Amino acid sequence: MSLPSRNDKLHIAFVWHMHQPYYRNLRDANFQMPWVRLHGVKDYLDMVAILDEFPDIKQTFNLVPSLLEQIEEYTSGKATDRSFELSRIPAAELTQSEKNEILNSFFSAHYPTMIQPYRRYRRLKEITSKGFKALSIQDFLDLQVWFNLSWIDPIFRNETPISDLFKKGEGFKEEEKLSLLGKHIEILKRIIPKYRQVQDRGQIEISVTPFYHPILPLLCDTDIAKKSNPGIILPTNRFSHPEDAAYQINSAIEYYAHHFDRKPRGMWPSEGSVSPDIIPIIAEAGIEWIATDEEILASSLGKPTDRNNRQNVSTSGDLYQPYIIELEDYKLAMIFRDHALSDRLGFVYANWDPKQAAQDFVNKLIGIRQHLKNIKSPGRLVPVILDGENAWEYYADDGHEFFHHLYSLLSDHPELQTTTVSDYLRECESRTKLVRLFPGSWINHNFNIWIGHEEDNLAWDLLHKARKMLVEFQNSEEGQAIDPEKLKIAWKEIYIAEGSDWCWWFGDEHQGQNNEHFDSLFRSNLMYIYELLGKDIPAELLKPVRSNFLSSNLTQPTDFFTPIIDGKNSSFYEWYSAGYYDCIKAGSTMHRAIHHTKGIHFGFDETNIYIRIDPDPTTDRSIFLETDFLIEFLGPSRLLININRAKNISKIEGSSKGQREIIAVIESFLEMQIPINLFPDKDIFQFDFRLMVSHNGEHLETWPPAEVISMKLPKAKAESIFW
Repeated sequence: MSLPSRNDKLHIAFVWHMHQPYYRNLRDANFQMPWVRLHGVKDYLDMVAILDEFPDIKQTFNLVPSLLEQIEEYTSGKATDRSFELSRIPAAELTQSEKNEILNSFFSAHYPTMIQPYRRYRRLKEITSKGFKALSIQDFLDLQVWFNLSWIDPIFRNETPISDLFKKGEGFKEEEKLSLLGKHIEILKRIIPKYRQVQDRGQIEISVTPFYHPILPLLCDTDIAKKSNPGIILPTNRFSHPEDAAYQINSAIEYYAHHFDRKPRGMWPSEGSVSPDIIPIIAEAGIEWIATDEEILASSLGKPTDRNNRQNVSTSGDLYQPYIIELEDYKLAMIFRDHALSDRLGFVYANWDPKQAAQDFVNKLIGIRQHLKNIKSPGRLVPVILDGENAWEYYADDGHEFFHHLYSLLSDHPELQTTTVSDYLRECESRTKLVRLFPGSWINHNFNIWIGHEEDNLAWDLLHKARKMLVEFQNSEEGQAIDPEKLKIAWKEIYIAEGSDWCWWFGDEHQGQNNEHFDSLFRSNLMYIYELLGKDIPAELLKPVRSNFLSSNLTQPTDFFTPIIDGKNSSFYEWYSAGYYDCIKAGSTMHRAIHHTKGIHFGFDETNIYIRIDPDPTTDRSIFLETDFLIEFLGPSRLLININRAKNISKIEGSSKGQREIIAVIESFLEMQIPINLFPDKDIFQFDFRLMVSHNGEHLETWPPAEVISMKLPKAKAESIFW
């Protein structure tokens, strides 16, 4: 029996999508989350390095420029992350707040595969249930090491100092910890050169995604969401900026060309999101092919997704061939991911025996090839497209045994051939014309993840408002005179805020430990635009987009009360009915150190607002007595109240009333009485405020960090808001 010719083989196009959102507000030096670094030492290098062992395996890697930019910022020393900084602090010098941060974040790893296999790390997890006081200095040092060690990919575990640390297991020294952290940066430095090396020898193709991972169809026109979901509720303001889509595409191409000495041929539009509007923009930029999901193909062809339940094969064969779409004299090749096969890698095989999983995947491919032969389909391409970093921590040994079995089977298989997307398109010039392109993403062939929920829509309106303000400012005389670098940074913040990841975490679809971080970072990006241009920050940006953001840290008043303003605890029930914002709990959630404030009590009676600020137990009393407390009421009437006991300051801005109207006393804590009639608007029934704390001109903290505390007042004395 003769072997199949190359053209008769079934070609498998693996496309590994490598992406992280941009985790840094451009005002700050540090990334708010460590995932670029941690996935960098665990996934981004080894996924391409393993191909050195399998020269016959060809693949496509989709690298998002915002990820590569952050890797470069780490390796250049331009930025780092809070977890890295906490890891560097000598264990003996950790403060109570820093220890709390470590306990809250240094077990952020998949327990069955990244904690449980290591006796010492597992034991540290058990000890922490008793609180930080149960841990010794050595325990904290070992925890600093194990968190960073467990994220190191197995491919590097024979290298120094990784192998020595795994052998030692516990009782680490400070210099060993610093050597490990240095290894993190060394691995990050190897990522981009390695991709270029494997690309240049022809084993991989590198495609790109628009720079900051936006949903291109929604950038072009948010109204497109109605095409795939006619009943969707859209934002108040229509967002339609195809010029932003063009910028995100072209800047990605330029970034890639600068680093890899050639232009990319392919693109995975963020989240596989497509629409007719984006085709001319992508094609004009020089991209030759894009990829999306099989559900988009089915909707475009007007057919249901067809699957053979036994073999899970697309029965018509429509899926296993490239297409061509022509719009406005532009042509673009399209391929469509096999959803079922891709999901088996991403969600199914992690708990299988690695050898059986690899064999099952190959059997599925053989079944597809046989089915295509039986129906005499010309199709010979199976696109397998999925995240290249998130699935493997759920596999034993980060998936290495599975990949070794899979790549060994595919390298020697007579009927199967791996390929890059461009190689296949070059060899197979036949294209089926796609007459209609259905707008949607890889998730349920619509855009519901990113638009339609009230939180998503609010985010789009906030983005719309900030962008409109920026354009108007830029075109004004004031804008013509401003430092051009500030405008450049402001526009970069707009493009970052256009990324898909913010709305991924808004709405009901996704819940995670970092929801609050994403909410805060999205709004911080927009706030910085106003700050750069010297504009007042809109009050709505200081409130969370997520409706439950403050709920775990905030309780509302339960009744009217009238405390004695003396800075002392006059009785247990004095502030019993007050609302309370827990700064320690909020700081723990945000993984930030508590510098000064324990909590904020607040409430009112018929004529006054009352605020009490409690110092953190670790705060020196003399410092507390010298502290500046700035209470900022943000709307609809803005009022600033500055209190400093040492300087005898009780200053009001924003009211025609005198400062004598306010009573403020700082003793054990700060108590304030603020007459409601100080506010210009007599019909205010909701007050939004925040606290800013500074000492000797140095800003210490803001509570809440990026939102406001809201309290509602009854509209009339007879009205109750407490039940």
